[in-house]
Amino acid sequence: MQKNKYNYYILIILLFFLLFLITKNKDVLESVSFSISLWKNNLFPTLFPFFVVSNLLLQYGFADIIGNLLNKPISRIFKINGNGGFALIISLFSGFPSGAKNTVNLLKNNKITYEEANKLLLFTHYSNPLFIIGFIGNILNKELAYLILFSHILAGLIVGKIFSINNKDYVRLKEKKESIKIPSFSKSLTEAINDSLNTIFMLLGIVTIFTIFSCLIRNYLKLPNIYDVLISGILEMTQGINKLLYLNISNYLKTILTTFFISFGGISIHIQVLSIIEEVKLKYKHFFIARIIHSIVAIMLVSILYFIIY
Repeated sequence: MQKNKYNYYILIILLFFLLFLITKNKDVLESVSFSISLWKNNLFPTLFPFFVVSNLLLQYGFADIIGNLLNKPISRIFKINGNGGFALIISLFSGFPSGAKNTVNLLKNNKITYEEANKLLLFTHYSNPLFIIGFIGNILNKELAYLILFSHILAGLIVGKIFSINNKDYVRLKEKKESIKIPSFSKSLTEAINDSLNTIFMLLGIVTIFTIFSCLIRNYLKLPNIYDVLISGILEMTQGINKLLYLNISNYLKTILTTFFISFGGISIHIQVLSIIEEVKLKYKHFFIARIIHSIVAIMLVSILYFIIY
């Protein structure tokens, strides 16, 4: 009975959404154009190459090399297999949802355990550095963009440490050395491209739907500007940050809001992560809690740095 009620609620929302698509087609087209522009100029060029290359690196044993190099620091600090360092490093450079993507790939390739994958998911959630320095730097300024980037990354690492405090020390098991059959590069490249394209087009679809949903709320609720920005940023991070440009508030508040948006990630990015981790049944609830803690810690760090510098 409860499930039927839930389905009815979903049906009502979808019908209302359909009505909005029909009656406000001009606003919908603008939202879709914005989403495609965002995807084309930011998501595709920054994420797709990293998805392909990280997939190939994983197939050719780079995770094992990273695991051997980083096993001691990774296992001591975060209490997980050193192979997790691969997902951490890639996520720092390419941005979300690559952390979730590479965590799932490591798990599927038996490089980490299910428990380690759940833990790794919590602190491999970072915005692309080029996006923060470029896009956010243009909205605020470069100095503030670097403050946000530093606070965002450090807060994520602190989250990883927080969730490892009550865990036992990880002891790396000795593995039996087996001859590894290296796949043909053409086949590996094709598989990596196909897998990456599936993910990147899925991201386009999710960003578009949430941008339209944000437009729907803006049309019908007629909220004050600050609430409009908050809702937009919580639903779709980039749109919320973009609207900050036109908000008449201090740079400090803009810095705080931007830090919150990128550390939480937006519901749009949460849905992207959820769609990736569902395949291997990783725990989204813990990921969500980690994002709340990540946002709080990042805001505290950026506030301290802001008042020290300014």
